[in-house]
Amino acid sequence: MGSLSLGQRRSFDGHLCTIRHVGTVQGTTGDWLGVEWDDATRGKHSGEHKGTRYFSCKSNQPTAGSFVRPSRPSDQPRSFLEALREKYASEPVPSTSSDALAEATAQKNAIEISGKVVEEVGFDKIRRQLAELQELRIVLLDGLRVVGVMPSYEQDQDSDSDAARQIGLTCPKIIELDLSRSLLSQWSDLWQICNQLKHLKRLKLNGNRFQNLEDSLVFKGITELHLEETLLSWNEIAEIASRFPGLTSLTASANQLTEISCELPSTITTLTLEHNEITSISALRHLSALPNLQHLSVRGNSISTANKDTTTFQFPPTLHSLDISRNNITSWTILNDLPTIFPGLTTLRISGNPLFDQPPLPPSITAASASDSKPMTVDEAFMLTLSRFPPTLTTLNYSTITPQDRLNAEMYYLSLIGKELSATTESEEPAILATHPRYTELCNLYVEPTITRKTTSKTGSRVIHPRSIAARLVKMSFRYQQDSQCQQVLKEIPGSFDTYQVKALVSRLFGLPSFGFRLIWETEEWDPIEKEAADEAADWDESDDEVGETGRDAGPDESRFMRREVDLVESTRDIGFLFQDQEGEVKVRVECDAN
Repeated sequence: MGSLSLGQRRSFDGHLCTIRHVGTVQGTTGDWLGVEWDDATRGKHSGEHKGTRYFSCKSNQPTAGSFVRPSRPSDQPRSFLEALREKYASEPVPSTSSDALAEATAQKNAIEISGKVVEEVGFDKIRRQLAELQELRIVLLDGLRVVGVMPSYEQDQDSDSDAARQIGLTCPKIIELDLSRSLLSQWSDLWQICNQLKHLKRLKLNGNRFQNLEDSLVFKGITELHLEETLLSWNEIAEIASRFPGLTSLTASANQLTEISCELPSTITTLTLEHNEITSISALRHLSALPNLQHLSVRGNSISTANKDTTTFQFPPTLHSLDISRNNITSWTILNDLPTIFPGLTTLRISGNPLFDQPPLPPSITAASASDSKPMTVDEAFMLTLSRFPPTLTTLNYSTITPQDRLNAEMYYLSLIGKELSATTESEEPAILATHPRYTELCNLYVEPTITRKTTSKTGSRVIHPRSIAARLVKMSFRYQQDSQCQQVLKEIPGSFDTYQVKALVSRLFGLPSFGFRLIWETEEWDPIEKEAADEAADWDESDDEVGETGRDAGPDESRFMRREVDLVESTRDIGFLFQDQEGEVKVRVECDAN
């Protein structure tokens, strides 16, 4: 069993724990070990027994603690090299002194039989296996109960001991080392291992439970450090990071962190803080002092707001990638704040938040319509997120943003703002526009949406309440030209219809085969005619009177512009998505397919 002390690690039947108490327990006989299990569901309490607290657990789960007898057999700890050989040697390598191993590596041990020199078989195997270990670059020893340089809880503190030097001789080329879920508890024991690995760059220590960091320890050369599920406080993590002078990437996920209370070394470029308990972007404000930070991931926390107070902060423009997916974001307000807090953002992941399970319009607007109260589609979520960020954002939820994506998103966003304004009073407009900070910018870039507010009629004319059933209808005019005859039918269609339903209706109206025709929407917008066509039109008669003088409304020069036409292709999306203006008449031309 070895000596027992607080903070030491043990493994019982393959289950790791940390000793938090050694001594008696009131009402029982003999000594006990109070242990905190790495698997917090394995225990029975949090260190209390019959109202008396004997120890405290780092885990905030109520069942992480247990009492076990010191005489209970524990799993045998391993030295670093024992675990290495067990994992990577093709056959077990006998435990031999460093001199014997060096001799086996340096020269062939030969014996003579009948005057012939033959090689000793045992040393041949040792040489082959040592050669395999010497070429290792990535070593994964997670869960193999490594306790240090020696297979004992009482480690040799001489970093230049034969056992320590043998690590460097056996596996000198390691660049990545995983010692997660081990029996290591002292940073000095870890340092003795790492100090022998001169090429080590990436170190994973996930699931370990370390004691206080000893003075003067410095881990040189390591650029990437993983401290997931270590239950270290942020101050401890920051102190540890300061002992890695070349550190650029730090992962500190699943550590029950609620706030970043101090700064990190300025060398950090990548920081991963996933599955902690952070609730606000403002809890990350100390990270804004990192001058070289490029990627930040706070995936799987509980973030729901941007700022809890009036303190303003801004991350450096070097931070171009943010992962804030699977949090607790329920309002578009936080998305409006992100471009200001992260001005250099080019890559964003924000999926998996409850916000995207809501309708695209506020509940007050959608309450009267079952179709509008449906959760937004994936496409709608993508567009409504994209439209709140400037063109500097180039990747959203792993999708590269094309110019057409941005055009569709921003025009759709504008149409929804217009719909929201139309359904409210003029006095409410300033408050609504305050929730859409890009509104003016987008209006200047495209066109301001038509705001049609319905009020009580004083003339006796028909009034359509914005939340009534009638307000959810789209007036569509279908025109079908066959030979010299033209048929035209006007219909009011629910905005919840998709294109398939509209085509089925048109098929019945004109006696056409199902889906053997096209629907062409003649929009109110104008597109320029190609230069050659425009020149031909201009040559026809440029001396005609101005349009205004003929009694027609002034408009674009039809010799140089033509109505924009949109092919209504089969889709399950509601037609109300396309035709936001419910007062106007949508003109649709019916054309039979050539075949």
